[in-house]
Amino acid sequence: MSQIGFGTIACSLVGWLCAAAPGVTVIQSAYEGEASSPGVRHDSGLRVLEAKCHDRDAGRYLCEVTFTSSDDPGGRLYFDIVAVDRSDRGWILTSGLCKR
Repeated sequence: MSQIGFGTIACSLVGWLCAAAPGVTVIQSAYEGEASSPGVRHDSGLRVLEAKCHDRDAGRYLCEVTFTSSDDPGGRLYFDIVAVDRSDRGWILTSGLCKR
């Protein structure tokens, strides 16, 4: 019989709380999911290039992001701090980029 560590048992009990921190793909998808929200400014050319996320608490993260926009002829890099939360619908953007 193999030994199962406490961390393995704890993660199996709490499920997604042990999932890896969100990254570029998660933040990009959460941003794109906001496109249809009323009153939200949305740039369809925005592309998240880098993300470094820090756990606030269970399933909630603050992320430092670097992004660009295809609408910017100079191709400048932009930076923001975004908040993403895990919900029963997946990851949602709660502040930053298009949220106030």
